[in-house]
Amino acid sequence: MSLARARALVIVGVLVVAALVLVVAAVVKDKQSSASYASGGCGPGKIKISTRLPVPSKIKVNVYDGTGPANKRPGQAGQVAENLRNRGFLVGKVEERPQNFDKVAKLSYGPKAVAAASVVRGYFMNLAEAGGFDLKRTDDVVDVILGSAFKELGRKTEVNQKIAQLGRPSPPPGTCDGDD
Repeated sequence: MSLARARALVIVGVLVVAALVLVVAAVVKDKQSSASYASGGCGPGKIKISTRLPVPSKIKVNVYDGTGPANKRPGQAGQVAENLRNRGFLVGKVEERPQNFDKVAKLSYGPKAVAAASVVRGYFMNLAEAGGFDLKRTDDVVDVILGSAFKELGRKTEVNQKIAQLGRPSPPPGTCDGDD
């Protein structure tokens, strides 16, 4: 065997061994990363939630007029509830709240409605405050409290753009994403 041929065999052998090492490392890393998600990636005591955005026909909302006595807009909650119904939402309660909320809207929801709240927020052009998350809440309803700065829901194209910008929500404290 010539020296050139021996060198070529050594180089090919080294390349084969290097390729095998890379493949084994990739497989081991892939198994390790999927192993951490096998239990949902949730730590002890965390509540698994879904961050997959539902369609409006799967979202339950309650609509409250929170403009208070000073800024009261008669019928505002009913009009917004009807607009949400026309867009496919499942509307439950429609009531007045004795608040003086001066922003566009405030959303309140629990772990079962995190993704739904993100969709609802898109209909308010991302101007609704989403800070009303309550870890202890057990229903799957999003409460919408309308404020005196509310004008109108977004149009379909605007809403779709806002929902796309918002994307899937991050799990709030005390929860973890149960979706794979």
